[in-house]
Amino acid sequence: MASSVAKRALEPGQRVTLAYWAIRGLAQPIRLLLEYVQVPYEDKLFEQGKAPDFDKSCWFDVKDTILGDYPMPNLPYLIDGDLVITQSNAIVRHIARQHELLGSTSTEMARCDIMLEEGMDLRNRTVGLAYGRAGAIEEALPAYAEGLRSHFDRYSRFLGDGPWFAGQSLTACDFIMFELLDQNSLMVKGCLDQFPSLKAFCERFTALPAIKSYLASSRCIVFPCNNQHSQTTQKKIC
Repeated sequence: MASSVAKRALEPGQRVTLAYWAIRGLAQPIRLLLEYVQVPYEDKLFEQGKAPDFDKSCWFDVKDTILGDYPMPNLPYLIDGDLVITQSNAIVRHIARQHELLGSTSTEMARCDIMLEEGMDLRNRTVGLAYGRAGAIEEALPAYAEGLRSHFDRYSRFLGDGPWFAGQSLTACDFIMFELLDQNSLMVKGCLDQFPSLKAFCERFTALPAIKSYLASSRCIVFPCNNQHSQTTQKKIC
């Protein structure tokens, strides 16, 4: 199904800044969203040092000053004109609200909200595995994969026969769900094989022209999904 997006007009030279670690992580759905709505943005990256120190001073040395007197500095952050926003879902909702990507009916809006929160629940589980104690990821993967099947079964039933998670309209939650499905397919090989509707959703999403172009570009971060000290990065899983 063809999708359209309401484009917000920017002032000449106006540019949004998105800042995060030099990984996919929480920022990748935001990058995908910005690419889809075709808003010019600076992808400001903070790069954690490698083993054994895993130095994060590039961020923590400037954390308390980089956003002026903003009281809740954190990564990711978005600067949109005079507005500073932290918390990834708040950033996603801000961009989606400007471009009418939170649903076109009350039902779609509710379904979008549900999947935004479901996505965060799964992400917390995924991150728990990725940043677990050294050497434990191989032991933990079978139980994680079993739990993942339960999540995917619910997502598949929620998606049903619709093209997108909210219904007929592409919404913000689809950007988050795609990234989570894609990251987990790298961590647990074949995890989508039993869920053809979820695989079809991912194929539909990556076929969107702006998304397809971004994923094929040098701007797109493919690896790593998590920071340098994570088990998934150390073991080059994703």
